[in-house]
Amino acid sequence: MTQNWSNTVLVAFSALPKILKELDSAFDFRLKTSYGSVHLKNGVSTESLVKEMLEINETKRKLVRLHYTVLSALDKLTAADRAVLEARFIEGKTFQQTADDEKVSLRTVFRRLDRARDAFLYALKHEGLDEKTYERDYSPLPYIRAIEERLARDAYFTVV
Repeated sequence: MTQNWSNTVLVAFSALPKILKELDSAFDFRLKTSYGSVHLKNGVSTESLVKEMLEINETKRKLVRLHYTVLSALDKLTAADRAVLEARFIEGKTFQQTADDEKVSLRTVFRRLDRARDAFLYALKHEGLDEKTYERDYSPLPYIRAIEERLARDAYFTVV
């Protein structure tokens, strides 16, 4: 199986609660430093602080939009397709664990995953998220880049 941008979207979807919590913490920290002009005492201008806060909010907005786009795309899938994608990408199960849970062969899991990924990709495009939009809106985000790098580096799509 070759890795593609829709795989990254699914892995990012599973990590979104943690990412959004981290963004909230970063925003709260900056907000707290604005009280009593702590940021100025640390050499950070008010303009710079506000810019950072706006960038955090923009990143969060994009990721929340991604969350709802993925949810909508997953809702368009059959139960079987959704189950195999959730098992692999959201629950982090291995191919063998998925085969054992479903009481099917490993080959069947691979076939189902291929079909489910194709259906998911089609559903994403129907929701307005294609590869070009992904590259423009999401790939530049550090959280998404880190996931892309991990998928490229790891044996994420091998049988373990």
